[in-house]
Amino acid sequence: MLDSQNFGLLSMLAFWASAIGGVFLAVQWAKRKSKKNPAPRDVIIKSLKKRLDEGEITQAEYEQRLKAL
Repeated sequence: MLDSQNFGLLSMLAFWASAIGGVFLAVQWAKRKSKKNPAPRDVIIKSLKKRLDEGEITQAEYEQRLKAL
C-alpha cells in the first residue's frame, strides 16, 4: 500500500500543507499584534510632561506631540 512513490507524494503534500499553514498563522499573528494600543493616552501625556520637566524636549515639541495624540 505505501510504496516509495506514494511516500514521496505524501511527503510533498505534508510539506506544502505545513508551509501554507505556517504562512497563514504568521499573517493571523501579525494582524492580532497590530490591533493592540501602545499605551493609554494619560500614560503618554504623563511621560511627555516628565520629559518636558527634565528638559529632554522643548515646550514646542511637547505641544506638537500633544496635538498629534
